[in-house]
Amino acid sequence: MRPTATLFLASLFALACFAQKNAAPPQAPTQTTEAATPQTKSRPSVGVALEGGGALGQAHVGVLKWFEEHHIPVDYIAGTSMGGLVGGLYATGKSSDQLREVLLGADWPLLLGGGTPYEELSFRRKEDAREIPNSLQIGLKHGPTLPPGLNTGQQVNLLIDRETLPYSTLKSFNDLPIPFRCVSTELVSGKEHVFQNGLLSDAMRATMSIPGVFAPVREGDKIFVDGGLVDNLPTDVVRKMGADVVIAVHLQISTVSAKEIQSAFDVLGRSVALVISETELRGMEGADLVVRADVEKYSTTDYEKTDALIQIGYDAAEAKAQILKPYELDDAAWAEYLKQKQSRVRTSIGTPQFIKIEGVQEGGAQENIQRLLQPMVGKPLSIPEIERYLNRLSGIGRYDSLTYGMIQQGDRTGLLVRVHEKTYAPPTLLPEFEVDGTQTDDVTFTLGARLTLMDVWGFRSEWRNDFRFGETYGLSSDLYRPFQPLSKWFFDPFVQASQTTFRIYDKNNPKADYQLDRVYGGLNFGYGFSRFSELKIGYGVGYTNAALRLGTPDFASYEGRIGALQARYILDHTNDAVIPTKGYYIRSQFYYYDTYPGATQAFPSLDLLTQYFKPVFHGDSIFVVGSGGSTFGYHNIGAPQFFLGGVGRLSAYGLNELLGDQYFLGRVGYLHKVFTLPPFIGTQVYVSVFGEVGKMYEDPFPAPKLSGDGAAGLLAETAFGPVFIGGAVGDTGHHKWFFQLGRVF
Repeated sequence: MRPTATLFLASLFALACFAQKNAAPPQAPTQTTEAATPQTKSRPSVGVALEGGGALGQAHVGVLKWFEEHHIPVDYIAGTSMGGLVGGLYATGKSSDQLREVLLGADWPLLLGGGTPYEELSFRRKEDAREIPNSLQIGLKHGPTLPPGLNTGQQVNLLIDRETLPYSTLKSFNDLPIPFRCVSTELVSGKEHVFQNGLLSDAMRATMSIPGVFAPVREGDKIFVDGGLVDNLPTDVVRKMGADVVIAVHLQISTVSAKEIQSAFDVLGRSVALVISETELRGMEGADLVVRADVEKYSTTDYEKTDALIQIGYDAAEAKAQILKPYELDDAAWAEYLKQKQSRVRTSIGTPQFIKIEGVQEGGAQENIQRLLQPMVGKPLSIPEIERYLNRLSGIGRYDSLTYGMIQQGDRTGLLVRVHEKTYAPPTLLPEFEVDGTQTDDVTFTLGARLTLMDVWGFRSEWRNDFRFGETYGLSSDLYRPFQPLSKWFFDPFVQASQTTFRIYDKNNPKADYQLDRVYGGLNFGYGFSRFSELKIGYGVGYTNAALRLGTPDFASYEGRIGALQARYILDHTNDAVIPTKGYYIRSQFYYYDTYPGATQAFPSLDLLTQYFKPVFHGDSIFVVGSGGSTFGYHNIGAPQFFLGGVGRLSAYGLNELLGDQYFLGRVGYLHKVFTLPPFIGTQVYVSVFGEVGKMYEDPFPAPKLSGDGAAGLLAETAFGPVFIGGAVGDTGHHKWFFQLGRVF
């Protein structure tokens, strides 16, 4: 499929970029860079070019710090990728110490790892993330298409918007405290593009849009990505700005040996690196002086090594002290330089008197966004508040990102919000993969997908459809429809059909094999209290049967009609859908069956799950999980309602080994972060250790008064879902090895 190949190549390219491999086919810029007005004519003007290199670019701050301490003026500055980010922030008048604070305060895992934080997702997107715990998504807007980047850029956008907000209305980058340029690659033409005017935030975001990692910046028919391939060390750009003396800051990385080039990834990555290194050589040849920061011991993902990298940059400038000395200013000239620079610094943001929305058509979405943000009019702009609103809007799942800035219309100041809609979706298709090795001699596989169509019955309505094949064959569909576009009340008709194999084990020995068929449908009414909690109440009818195919029956086969009043409440205050490390989660499901196969009377059934996660230190967490269920003393109800046995439900016990009409289960554990997976592969790997204790009441095959076990294993959050490999030892001779791909909490 075309999107798969595209992502494959983009992934390789992005990996190369992250290894400080930002390349450039030698092509002329698509625009002429106007010279900026020198700040003074009494001395040679000094321009600085900053190279791209991911986290290694933090060394640039150390070079700039040394320049400040030794009164080396920076009259012009240009950069590519991370060099463009550092250079752009420095150009706004921030000192090197202020740049250090920005870098130290940045949440790099969030900035690089994805779009909207889980806490800010809408309730339905939280459901998607929990029920289909992987990071894959396919858009169907123009045929099957993968996203243009694994990261929408939402959090990077907000960081840049926040730091450049006073310069939102800037027309030319020459008017910054330090004239600035940054380089991007325009994908349609394949040529270099030098940003010198327009929105400063867009320019900085474009220059660091690593292909395959960050979604590109679009401007009409132009698509901008990281400028590393075309000019990773833009000394030529600085020269054209008017600098008499051009200083290049080069990030010296380690050499590569033959034994390090083995796989196809290594070959392609090295090939890209060679192209990039040629642009860097051109950049160094175009400089009057090169400051080489030796960052060989670090990688382009070492964002947490800020101070160490800054020190390397500082030391690199110190090593060039004698060559740089001719450009030092005396105290009076330095004071005059700072005065001129400070005169261009903007600090005032202003109070928005109106709100303008761009990027969506009038009516519908635009009106509702206007209504949501209207409380911000007429009072000083609160940056945390506007970012919270924009995160929540992006958390709906319809938009790639939302950016903000100030706008001037006549004598009125307004808040401009630009909505960047997904070019590939909706509809969206979320693929699902599930491998259950609870019983290692009987591993089961299920593939599935969730198809979601939006606004099918008015604004905010959703039609969600699930398909599953393998161990379970199933189809389910529900249509979510708010009463009004911004209403918290909604109705939700649904239908489900499934056929699954239900296995029962005694320790590690297969005991019974049932085929379960079920068709069920109905109507729910609900209320969404917030993006964290929701209540649904409704009624469902259907048909079910369970037929013993092999083994000794644990319960009699049955078939017949189902009718039930149902209620579900969920409260989700965790920080992640897959492997939470902070927060709490509660799910309560209640049914009152007025008819059920084999039951001699109507009966209630309640199932409750609670989870609590508490960070302790160095990324580790403790967790407590409790669950329980009951039919409240009703016994003549046909088949058992609850089962225990399997990973996370008395892990050492056989699959569904314990069954009955009332149970409780507790699990206490510890998550220890081991290492971080490479981009595109996943996020974190943990060692998970936990103990469990539980009881199934009136189990016809008696277990101890309390059943218990201990388990440990490696738990990894991968792009295809969480992988858990481990073993468990329990009471009465229970023990096993297991592995899973799928939900673990």
